[in-house]
Order: sequence, then structure tokens, then C-alpha cells
Amino acid sequence: MQSTCPHCSGTFTIEHADLDFIERISPVIAGKKHLIPPPTFCPTCRRQRRFTHRNEKRLYQRTCAKTGKPIISIYSPDKNLVVFDKTEWWGDGWDAKAHAKDIDFSRPFFEQLRELQTVVPRMALQQENNQNSDYTGNTSHLKNCYLIFSADFDQDCAYGVWIERSKNCCDNLMIDECEQSYECFFSKKLYRCRNALHCSQCSDSAFLFDCRNCQSCLMCWGLRNKKHCIANVQYTKEEYEKRLKEFPLTSHKNYEAAKEQFAKLFAKAPRPAMRIQGTVIDSTGDLLSQCQNCKDCYELTEGKDCRYCAGAFKVVDAVDCNYFMGEFGYENCECFPMPQHSAFNMNSYGGSDLYYCDMCMLNCRDCFGCVGLKRGQYCILNKQYTKNEYEALLPRLIDHMTKTGEWGQYVPAAMSLYAYNESQAQEEFPLTKKDATVKGWSWLDEEENNKSAGPAVPIPDDISDIDDTICQQILRCEVTGKAYKIIPQELTFYRDLGIPIPRRCFDQRHTDRITHRNPRQLWTRKCGKCSKEIQSTYDPKRPEVVLCEECYLKMVY
Repeated sequence: MQSTCPHCSGTFTIEHADLDFIERISPVIAGKKHLIPPPTFCPTCRRQRRFTHRNEKRLYQRTCAKTGKPIISIYSPDKNLVVFDKTEWWGDGWDAKAHAKDIDFSRPFFEQLRELQTVVPRMALQQENNQNSDYTGNTSHLKNCYLIFSADFDQDCAYGVWIERSKNCCDNLMIDECEQSYECFFSKKLYRCRNALHCSQCSDSAFLFDCRNCQSCLMCWGLRNKKHCIANVQYTKEEYEKRLKEFPLTSHKNYEAAKEQFAKLFAKAPRPAMRIQGTVIDSTGDLLSQCQNCKDCYELTEGKDCRYCAGAFKVVDAVDCNYFMGEFGYENCECFPMPQHSAFNMNSYGGSDLYYCDMCMLNCRDCFGCVGLKRGQYCILNKQYTKNEYEALLPRLIDHMTKTGEWGQYVPAAMSLYAYNESQAQEEFPLTKKDATVKGWSWLDEEENNKSAGPAVPIPDDISDIDDTICQQILRCEVTGKAYKIIPQELTFYRDLGIPIPRRCFDQRHTDRITHRNPRQLWTRKCGKCSKEIQSTYDPKRPEVVLCEECYLKMVY
């Protein structure tokens, strides 16, 4: 079934598998199924719309609406919202049902949901079981961590996104079970590594691409079970150590030269059509680990029977979901774990049979269009109903939403609680302020005093020449001009690994890292060796040599 996306005007295919799933996920009320209509937006535009409702790493200072105390929040002070410190939000001193609303069948449903979102208290930050890790978001089980996001079970880590089960790491993206590693991407089980991309079980190495079980290697790609290699050339231990001493990477000048050299090497290295870890069966997409039967999916770990999903782990039977874990959901975003048999939710954890709910926690069930509930059941717009009342009223609401064109659509981007440039959408679908406002999406102007930190502070070239006073200095990003600081924990890390002080702020460093994450889009192209037709996130217009799995494995093994 072919359809045209009203947002981008592109054509897309709705497959029988998509329709079958939508039928299965549609709500059953009093024994009758109320079908969700097929999607009208293409998969890419559906993802962009969901992403406008997620702020991954923007933090602000504002005041807790309950206690008046200063707090850190993902909601900027200009937002007309009721924001509670997470301890107060989880406390018993308030009830989301106190803000219950009757359904107004004369108005669009999304307007009524948006009004409810503005009056029900919101959690300032989503954190769970953290210690000394206040400046983090969407995190759990952290200890002594700073400015890491979408991260779990980490200790002494700073500056990164999707950091899992790692210790003493800094400036990384999508790493798991790593220790003392820096500027690494989509890598697992690294120890004392720098600038490692798509690597696993490597140690004491720098500037690697797709290396496995390598130690003491530099400027290499595609190696397996090697030691003391430079630019894929084998050296003795003595020769290797001698060459490292001749070009110490503790120097910022040398480090930048090494980055340029690695970029040239990396540009010429053949790429696998799909970057994977572990066993991946009958799947398409990129950055997959232990996946089976996943179509057009990205950044999935332990996924099965998923379609059009990104950013998830331990997931089964899901379509159009992002940043989630769990099973059987459609068009959900930021749900850990995702409510079973659910659709169109955001920030809602656990439970089942939820639709259009926001920040509903602790196993809510059979709720529609609710905000901030805990253990709720048979509620619509936070109003409590009996089971019979709920089952009588909800079909009327679905019929109303069908007439307004809202049923089956995710909450519009124009109704997001975040400005477009605060949301995850800006990272993958960057827009200018003019372009965003033309679409009716809000924009947050940055304060001018964040643009400059005064005269540039001279930073010594070598980390060995840096003293503790650097932590009292306000530095200025060489790219954006934004102010940033070096924290003591960070300085200790740099000294221990022999890394020069970065000349760029955290936001710019993150922007640099995400260039390694290809577009979440598949192109059909031919293998650069055998000419077999393959699907890949590498656009055929790009210069890289891209190989099918069979040809790539023959080359590296």
C-alpha cells in the first residue's frame, strides 16, 4: 500500500506486516476492537514528530513549584509548567487526579491534553537510584557522574550519551562495559582506549576502527587479535613503544595531528554495510547488537520483531518506538519499561493498555490521555471512572478523535513542551529558527552571555604542563565561543590517560561525535567488491567503500 506523507511529500510503503501489527495493538474496549488507522506520516517524519517531545541533554536551573528551592530541570525557566523536584514528585503530598478534566467533545482532544500537561506537576529530571550525579538526565544507578544522559549503572563517568555499565569514562557515545575510555563510539568492553569506533575487547589503544581483541594498537582498522600495530603494520613491542615516545599524544598539537591522520585513514577504510555487534539475523538498519527480525531499526540491543525503532534495549514486538525497553508497543517514546499493549505515550513507565499518556508511572493500566498518574486505572484526562463508565465513554472519545483527525496520530510537534532546538529532533533533523517557526514550532533563543567567556585563556599544549588552576578558569570553545569549564574529576582523568585539555565545549564535542552516527535511513546500493545489492545507511553518493557482510568478513578474518 503506497501513501504520500503530508509532511515531507515523499512516498512510503505501508506493508501488510505494519497493518497486522496496528490491528493487534488497537485497543479492545468491552470486547470490541477500535482500530487505529494506518499511519499518514512516513517513518522518518513520524520519528521526527516523536523526537520533538524528548529533551535528552539540555539542563536548566529553575525553582521547585512545591518547595521554592532551586532545582536542576529539563524544562527551561520560561516554560509555563509546574515542575517539582523528583523527590517531591514521587512523594505523597500531591495527587494528579486533583487536576482531572471532563472531556469536551466540542474541542480537539490534543488541546485538552496539552492543557492538562501544563497544570499537572512534572518531574524535573528522570533519575533513579543515583548517587552524587545530579547533573544527568534519563539515568539510573549512577555514582559520581556528571553530564551523562540516557545512561545506567555507571560510575565516575562524565560527558556522554548512552553510557552503560562503564567506569571512569569521559566523552563517549554509545559504549557498554568500558573503563577509562575517551572519545569512543559504538564500542564494548574497552579498557584505556581513545578514539575507538565500533570496537570491542580492546585495551591500551588509540584511533581504532572496527578492531576486536586488540592491545596496544594505534591508527588501525579491521584488526582481529593483534598487538603492537601502527596503521595496520606489525611492530615488535620495543619498536611500538619507541614510536609512541617519538610522537607523544599528551600534546594537543600531536593529538590533533593524529586525529587528522586517522580521519584520512578512516576515510579509505572499507565499511560493512551494517555496523553490528554479536549475532544479528534477518535485520536491516545500523548499530544493532543481538537482534533478530528487526526492520529499519537503529541503535537496538537485544531486539526481536521490531520495525522502525531506534534507541532501545531488550525489546520485542514494537513498531515506531524510540528510547524504550519492553514489548508490544506502537509510537511510544521514552518509556522504560514501555507499557504493554500501548500506543502514543511518552515518559510513561510500566503498566499496560495506555494510550496518549504522559509521565504515568508505577504500572498504570487502562488509561487514556492522562498525565502524572501513579498506579492509575480507568482514567481519562486524569478523571477517575468505574470500569463500566470507562468502557462506555472511551469509544465516544475515539469516535470524536476520528472526526477531528487525531485518532492514530502522535501528539503534534507544535504541542511539545520543549522548543524545537531543545528537543532530540534538532540533533537528527536540524532546522534554523526561521524554518522551525514557519512550521509553527517554538524556538528557544540562547542567552547572549553564554556566547562568550571574555578573552581566551591560554592553555598549555601538553597535559603535563597543566596545573590545578585550570579548574578555576572559564574557557571558551574554539568553535562556538561558549563558556565551559574543566572539573577536577575530568582533569584527573586527562592526566591519568595522558590526554590534552579539550579546546571545545561539551555540546560541540557531542556534535563532533554524532557525525559517526549515519542517518537513520536505508539506501539500496551495491557491494564495493562483489556488486551484490545491499541496503546500508551509507548513501551511494558518499565516497566510502561499502561491502556486503560476506565480503567484509572475508577481508578482516
